[in-house]
Amino acid sequence: MSNKATKLNFFTAAAPLLLIIFIDSMGLGLLFPILNALIMDPSGGFFTQPLTLNQRNLMYGMTVAIYMLCWFFGAALLGDLSDQIGRRKSLFICLLGAFGGYLLSAVAVSIHSLALLIAGRVIAGFTAGSQAIAQAAIVDISTPEHKARNIGFILLFMSLGFIFGPLIGGVLSSPDIIAGVSFATPLYFAAIISLINAGLLALLFKETFKRSGKLKLKPHGAITIFISAFTNHKVRNLSLIFLVMVLGWSSFYSFISLYLLRVYDFSPLEISVFMAVMGIGFGIGNGFLTDYLANRFPLKKITVYALAVCALMAFMIIIAPGPLLAWLVIIPLGSAASVSYAALLTVFSNQVDANSQGWVMGISGAIMAFVFGVDGLVVAVLANYSARLPIIIAMAGLGAAALAMQFGYKNK
Repeated sequence: MSNKATKLNFFTAAAPLLLIIFIDSMGLGLLFPILNALIMDPSGGFFTQPLTLNQRNLMYGMTVAIYMLCWFFGAALLGDLSDQIGRRKSLFICLLGAFGGYLLSAVAVSIHSLALLIAGRVIAGFTAGSQAIAQAAIVDISTPEHKARNIGFILLFMSLGFIFGPLIGGVLSSPDIIAGVSFATPLYFAAIISLINAGLLALLFKETFKRSGKLKLKPHGAITIFISAFTNHKVRNLSLIFLVMVLGWSSFYSFISLYLLRVYDFSPLEISVFMAVMGIGFGIGNGFLTDYLANRFPLKKITVYALAVCALMAFMIIIAPGPLLAWLVIIPLGSAASVSYAALLTVFSNQVDANSQGWVMGISGAIMAFVFGVDGLVVAVLANYSARLPIIIAMAGLGAAALAMQFGYKNK
């Protein structure tokens, strides 16, 4: 078979998988501008009764946190499931869950129901393990000589999701740009694209992984994986460093839109553009800087300096007298964040042999989902005191992770 035909076969099979990665990366960025307008803006009209600022902060944090905590538990179960019933069936479950979750959230926004919105986020979060399964399936269909290239496509579509998610959320919820749209429109869009992707999966993707034997699921799997991160001597120190880094990053990523709304009175569209520009920074980091730096410097040094840049950029946003400086530093911050994440994840991977790669990637995912969830609630309460406090926590967490990496980790 010719090289051209091989490429065509790969892209035909990988198209629904790459779209899954795009949808997953799009999801959070799409929602943040909408959540700010609905929950944090008193003129949003979502609540029938007036709420205090403290109550709005808690509602915002709970809506963000519940998604990530459900992801924490669901991803482990879905990962086990994909190793037993196959990638294709597991991805169908994920996509139908995403469809149901987004549809329920859209209805909730339309009828002004917080309970339904949270229920939608629970369903979407619990079935959000599709990205890891899709990545595994892409590796399954990759030939050894094209594996690196295909992993590059994974990072590309991830970055595109981070860029276009906020833009889709902002544009499709702005009646000034598209007549007749509302805050529910981006959620209906996400539901429809998830359903279309399920159809593409049925048409284009053939099963790549099968295991015989009885179906066995471990409901406590997520907790077991999380605990193992801090009890295994090979990754214990790195897990602590990663936890502190994610604490800093989740405080920034989850609350920068709230900061822009309360400090600079940004509109939902302005917030969506700002987060899309941050997504461009992710793309630069993933697409160019990580590989360039990894070929020239030790991974430990890359991680330390990238985290230090993140902390410095967060500090500049805190002290900025106006929004201009925030616009100027958000691309360097996004680039440094993606570089530090990739470098630290590679250091994680290097601690164990080939047979333990799934486990070590699983613990990094478990730490991220758990910290994002808990941080969403805790920092939302602290934001009652100052809109700048979440960004201060972000700066402190990222800076502390840089110091811990420099002085608390020895190359092995």
